[in-house]
Amino acid sequence: MATTEVIAAAPPGQTLQQRILRTAAQLFAAHGFHAVGMQALCEALQISRGAFYHHFRSKDDVLDDICTRYMTELVHMGRQTLKEETDPERCLQRLGQDLLQVIAANLPELTVCFREIQSLGGERRQKVIDLHRKYESLWKETVERGAQTGVLLPYSRVRMKAVLGMYYYSYIWLNPARADELAGAITSFNDIALKGLRK
Repeated sequence: MATTEVIAAAPPGQTLQQRILRTAAQLFAAHGFHAVGMQALCEALQISRGAFYHHFRSKDDVLDDICTRYMTELVHMGRQTLKEETDPERCLQRLGQDLLQVIAANLPELTVCFREIQSLGGERRQKVIDLHRKYESLWKETVERGAQTGVLLPYSRVRMKAVLGMYYYSYIWLNPARADELAGAITSFNDIALKGLRK
C-alpha cells in the first residue's frame, strides 16, 4: 500500500502522539481501518513500533481516541451553545455552523469517526454511540425549546435524523481548502434546517 501519498506535513510543535492520531486518521480515511496495518502506520510515521507503543497499546486504541475525541468536543461545544443562545433558531444555526467547522477542520478524523464506528469493539463502540446520542440530544433540546415558544415544529426523531444526516455526510464531499465552499455549506444547510424545522 502506498501510504505516504495521503500524509500531510505535520504542523510545527506537534507531539508524536498528535502525529500518530493525525497520520492514522489520514490513512484510515483513505484506505479504511482494516486495510492499514501496524507496519504501514509506523512506516508512514517513520517511527519504530516501540515508539508507537509508548503512546498507544494498539491500533484499536488509536481509533477509539479519534472517535471519542471529536464527539466529546462536539458535545462540549453544543452544551456551551445551549447555555449562551436563548433563541432556538440562533441556537440551531450555531450548532450547524460549529458542526460543519469541526468537520472541515478535522476532515480525516471526522471521516473515520462517522465511517469506522463499527470497527470498534463492543464497549468502545457503545461509548461512541452514547456520545453521538448526547450530541443529538442537544439538537433535540433546542427543537423542543423552539416548539414550546411556538417557533419550531414539535420534535420528530425522523425529521432530526434527516437534518443531522445532511450535516454529517458533508464529510464525503466537503473540501476544507475552499473557504467559500465551507461558508456556502453553512449558509445553505442552516437555511434548509430552519425551513424544515420551523412551524
